[in-house]
Amino acid sequence: MSAVEPAVVVRNLRRNYGQRTVIDRLNLQIGRGEFVALLGESGCGKTTLLRALCGLDAIDGGSIDGPRLPAVVFQEPRLLPWETLWRNVSLGLPDAGAKARAQLALGEVGLADRLEDWPRNLSGGQAQRVALARALVQEPRLLLLDEPFAALDALTRIKMHRLIKRLVERHQPGVLLVTHDVDEAIALADRALIMRNGAIAAEYRVSHEANAQRGHRDATALREALLAELGAAAESDA
Repeated sequence: MSAVEPAVVVRNLRRNYGQRTVIDRLNLQIGRGEFVALLGESGCGKTTLLRALCGLDAIDGGSIDGPRLPAVVFQEPRLLPWETLWRNVSLGLPDAGAKARAQLALGEVGLADRLEDWPRNLSGGQAQRVALARALVQEPRLLLLDEPFAALDALTRIKMHRLIKRLVERHQPGVLLVTHDVDEAIALADRALIMRNGAIAAEYRVSHEANAQRGHRDATALREALLAELGAAAESDA
Protein backbone atom coordinates (compact mmCIF):
# COMPACT_ATOMS: atom_id res chain seq x y z
CA MET A 1 0.00 0.00 0.00
CA SER A 2 1.38 3.44 -0.95
CA ALA A 3 1.95 6.06 1.71
CA VAL A 4 -0.71 8.73 2.17
CA GLU A 5 0.18 11.99 0.44
CA PRO A 6 0.92 14.67 3.03
CA ALA A 7 -1.30 17.74 3.10
CA VAL A 8 1.21 19.64 5.23
CA VAL A 9 4.52 18.88 6.93
CA VAL A 10 5.79 21.15 9.72
CA ARG A 11 9.37 20.70 10.92
CA ASN A 12 10.94 22.30 14.00
CA LEU A 13 8.67 25.33 13.75
CA ARG A 14 9.53 28.29 15.95
CA ARG A 15 7.62 31.55 16.41
CA ASN A 16 8.62 34.34 18.74
CA TYR A 17 6.77 37.43 19.95
CA GLY A 18 9.52 39.73 21.14
CA GLN A 19 11.47 37.80 23.77
CA ARG A 20 8.72 35.22 24.24
CA THR A 21 8.80 31.93 22.32
CA VAL A 22 5.21 30.94 21.51
CA ILE A 23 5.93 27.96 19.26
CA ASP A 24 9.05 25.97 20.07
CA ARG A 25 10.41 23.29 17.69
CA LEU A 26 6.96 22.02 16.77
CA ASN A 27 6.65 19.07 14.39
CA LEU A 28 3.41 18.05 12.70
CA GLN A 29 2.35 16.07 9.65
CA ILE A 30 -1.21 15.71 8.35
CA GLY A 31 -2.06 13.41 5.45
CA ARG A 32 -4.62 14.01 2.69
CA GLY A 33 -8.01 12.86 3.99
CA GLU A 34 -6.81 12.81 7.61
CA PHE A 35 -8.75 14.70 10.27
CA VAL A 36 -6.63 16.00 13.16
CA ALA A 37 -7.98 17.82 16.21
CA LEU A 38 -5.74 20.16 18.20
CA LEU A 39 -6.53 20.85 21.85
CA GLY A 40 -4.75 22.86 24.49
CA GLU A 41 -5.15 25.50 27.14
CA SER A 42 -5.57 29.12 26.09
CA GLY A 43 -2.20 30.67 25.35
CA CYS A 44 -0.48 27.41 24.44
CA GLY A 45 0.12 28.49 20.83
CA LYS A 46 -2.83 26.97 18.90
CA THR A 47 -3.91 30.23 17.25
CA THR A 48 -0.31 31.17 16.47
CA LEU A 49 0.19 27.81 14.75
CA LEU A 50 -2.98 28.31 12.73
CA ARG A 51 -1.88 31.79 11.66
CA ALA A 52 1.51 30.43 10.61
CA LEU A 53 -0.13 27.67 8.54
CA CYS A 54 -2.39 30.31 6.93
CA GLY A 55 0.59 32.45 6.05
CA LEU A 56 -0.73 35.29 8.20
CA ASP A 57 2.29 35.18 10.53
CA ALA A 58 5.96 34.91 9.64
CA ILE A 59 7.95 32.12 11.28
CA ASP A 60 11.26 32.47 13.09
CA GLY A 61 12.63 29.00 12.42
CA GLY A 62 11.86 25.63 10.93
CA SER A 63 9.74 25.03 7.83
CA ILE A 64 6.18 24.52 6.62
CA ASP A 65 5.79 22.36 3.51
CA GLY A 66 2.18 22.90 2.52
CA PRO A 67 -0.15 25.00 0.39
CA ARG A 68 0.59 28.72 0.29
CA LEU A 69 -3.07 29.59 0.91
CA PRO A 70 -4.95 26.78 2.67
CA ALA A 71 -8.72 27.01 3.07
CA VAL A 72 -9.85 28.33 6.45
CA VAL A 73 -13.20 28.33 8.27
CA PHE A 74 -13.34 30.57 11.34
CA GLN A 75 -15.73 30.66 14.30
CA GLU A 76 -17.51 33.55 12.56
CA PRO A 77 -18.62 32.79 8.98
CA ARG A 78 -17.20 36.11 7.71
CA LEU A 79 -19.57 36.35 4.75
CA LEU A 80 -19.73 39.56 2.75
CA PRO A 81 -23.19 41.00 3.51
CA TRP A 82 -23.38 42.92 0.22
CA GLU A 83 -22.85 39.79 -1.90
CA THR A 84 -25.26 36.95 -2.69
CA LEU A 85 -24.46 33.49 -1.37
CA TRP A 86 -23.10 32.21 -4.66
CA ARG A 87 -20.79 35.22 -4.97
CA ASN A 88 -19.57 34.65 -1.41
CA VAL A 89 -18.79 31.04 -2.24
CA SER A 90 -17.08 31.86 -5.55
CA LEU A 91 -14.68 34.47 -4.15
CA GLY A 92 -11.30 33.94 -5.78
CA LEU A 93 -12.56 31.62 -8.51
CA PRO A 94 -12.08 32.48 -12.19
CA ASP A 95 -15.23 34.10 -13.58
CA ALA A 96 -15.77 31.35 -16.15
CA GLY A 97 -17.93 28.67 -14.50
CA ALA A 98 -17.80 30.31 -11.06
CA LYS A 99 -21.56 30.35 -10.57
CA ALA A 100 -21.93 26.70 -11.58
CA ARG A 101 -19.15 25.66 -9.19
CA ALA A 102 -20.71 27.72 -6.39
CA GLN A 103 -24.07 26.06 -7.02
CA LEU A 104 -22.52 22.60 -6.76
CA ALA A 105 -20.74 23.58 -3.54
CA LEU A 106 -23.92 25.03 -2.03
CA GLY A 107 -25.74 21.87 -3.04
CA GLU A 108 -23.22 19.81 -1.07
CA VAL A 109 -24.14 21.73 2.09
CA GLY A 110 -27.90 21.61 1.44
CA LEU A 111 -28.34 25.17 0.21
CA ALA A 112 -28.60 24.76 -3.56
CA ASP A 113 -31.92 26.64 -3.59
CA ARG A 114 -30.42 29.71 -1.85
CA LEU A 115 -28.05 30.71 -4.66
CA GLU A 116 -29.30 34.30 -4.95
CA ASP A 117 -30.11 34.77 -1.27
CA TRP A 118 -28.28 37.13 1.10
CA PRO A 119 -26.24 36.39 4.25
CA ARG A 120 -28.65 38.40 6.43
CA ASN A 121 -31.37 35.80 5.79
CA LEU A 122 -29.35 32.87 7.16
CA SER A 123 -29.30 31.21 10.57
CA GLY A 124 -25.94 30.70 12.24
CA GLY A 125 -25.75 27.10 11.08
CA GLN A 126 -26.67 28.01 7.51
CA ALA A 127 -24.02 30.74 7.45
CA GLN A 128 -21.38 28.24 8.54
CA ARG A 129 -22.55 25.89 5.78
CA VAL A 130 -21.88 28.65 3.28
CA ALA A 131 -18.43 29.21 4.83
CA LEU A 132 -17.70 25.48 4.40
CA ALA A 133 -18.88 25.59 0.80
CA ARG A 134 -16.61 28.59 0.16
CA ALA A 135 -13.64 26.71 1.62
CA LEU A 136 -14.21 23.42 -0.20
CA VAL A 137 -15.10 24.86 -3.62
CA GLN A 138 -11.35 25.46 -4.01
CA GLU A 139 -10.67 21.70 -3.55
CA PRO A 140 -8.01 22.53 -0.93
CA ARG A 141 -5.14 20.28 0.00
CA LEU A 142 -5.37 21.58 3.59
CA LEU A 143 -8.47 22.75 5.46
CA LEU A 144 -8.03 24.69 8.72
CA LEU A 145 -11.01 24.88 11.09
CA ASP A 146 -10.74 27.45 13.87
CA GLU A 147 -13.51 26.47 16.32
CA PRO A 148 -16.14 26.83 13.56
CA PHE A 149 -18.95 25.19 15.54
CA ALA A 150 -18.37 26.79 18.95
CA ALA A 151 -21.11 29.41 18.61
CA LEU A 152 -23.80 27.00 17.39
CA ASP A 153 -26.50 25.38 19.52
CA ALA A 154 -26.05 21.72 20.42
CA LEU A 155 -28.40 20.26 17.80
CA THR A 156 -26.98 22.39 14.98
CA ARG A 157 -23.46 21.45 16.08
CA ILE A 158 -24.27 17.74 15.77
CA LYS A 159 -25.66 18.30 12.26
CA MET A 160 -22.56 20.25 11.30
CA HIS A 161 -20.31 17.48 12.60
CA ARG A 162 -22.05 14.98 10.34
CA LEU A 163 -21.82 17.36 7.41
CA ILE A 164 -18.12 18.12 7.77
CA LYS A 165 -17.30 14.42 8.04
CA ARG A 166 -19.16 13.70 4.80
CA LEU A 167 -17.49 16.60 3.03
CA VAL A 168 -14.00 15.60 4.17
CA GLU A 169 -14.58 12.02 3.02
CA ARG A 170 -15.69 13.35 -0.38
CA HIS A 171 -13.01 15.99 -0.98
CA GLN A 172 -10.10 14.41 0.96
CA PRO A 173 -8.31 17.50 2.30
CA GLY A 174 -6.08 17.17 5.29
CA VAL A 175 -7.93 18.85 8.18
CA LEU A 176 -6.65 20.59 11.30
CA LEU A 177 -9.44 21.47 13.73
CA VAL A 178 -8.60 23.78 16.63
CA THR A 179 -11.14 23.17 19.40
CA HIS A 180 -11.61 23.39 23.15
CA ASP A 181 -14.30 20.70 23.03
CA VAL A 182 -12.92 17.24 23.88
CA ASP A 183 -16.11 15.49 22.76
CA GLU A 184 -16.00 17.30 19.42
CA ALA A 185 -12.42 16.14 18.90
CA ILE A 186 -13.39 12.53 19.66
CA ALA A 187 -16.43 12.64 17.37
CA LEU A 188 -14.55 14.03 14.37
CA ALA A 189 -10.84 13.27 14.46
CA ASP A 190 -8.58 10.42 13.41
CA ARG A 191 -5.97 11.82 15.79
CA ALA A 192 -6.26 14.16 18.77
CA LEU A 193 -3.20 16.22 19.64
CA ILE A 194 -2.45 18.09 22.84
CA MET A 195 -0.46 21.29 22.50
CA ARG A 196 1.49 22.53 25.48
CA ASN A 197 4.20 25.20 25.80
CA GLY A 198 4.33 25.75 22.07
CA ALA A 199 4.80 22.13 21.00
CA ILE A 200 2.82 18.93 20.49
CA ALA A 201 2.95 17.27 23.90
CA ALA A 202 0.77 14.19 23.30
CA GLU A 203 -0.98 12.34 20.50
CA TYR A 204 -3.92 9.95 20.66
CA ARG A 205 -5.46 7.82 17.92
CA VAL A 206 -9.27 7.91 17.82
CA SER A 207 -10.99 4.63 16.99
CA HIS A 208 -13.98 4.35 14.65
CA GLU A 209 -16.02 3.16 17.63
CA ALA A 210 -15.10 6.26 19.63
CA ASN A 211 -16.04 8.46 16.62
CA ALA A 212 -19.41 6.80 16.26
CA GLN A 213 -20.53 6.24 19.86
CA ARG A 214 -20.07 8.79 22.59
CA GLY A 215 -20.73 6.12 25.22
CA HIS A 216 -18.36 3.49 23.82
CA ARG A 217 -15.58 2.43 26.17
CA ASP A 218 -12.95 3.73 23.71
CA ALA A 219 -14.59 7.17 23.76
CA THR A 220 -14.86 7.15 27.54
CA ALA A 221 -11.21 6.17 28.02
CA LEU A 222 -10.01 8.73 25.48
CA ARG A 223 -12.16 11.47 27.01
CA GLU A 224 -10.60 10.80 30.42
CA ALA A 225 -7.09 10.78 28.96
CA LEU A 226 -7.57 14.04 27.08
CA LEU A 227 -9.15 15.78 30.06
CA ALA A 228 -6.23 14.64 32.23
CA GLU A 229 -3.78 16.06 29.66
CA LEU A 230 -5.69 19.36 29.79
CA GLY A 231 -5.67 19.42 33.59
CA ALA A 232 -9.41 18.83 33.85
CA ALA A 233 -9.63 15.21 34.94
CA ALA A 234 -12.84 14.21 36.67
CA GLU A 235 -12.57 14.04 40.42
CA SER A 236 -13.21 10.73 42.11
CA ASP A 237 -16.48 10.31 44.01
CA ALA A 238 -14.69 8.39 46.68
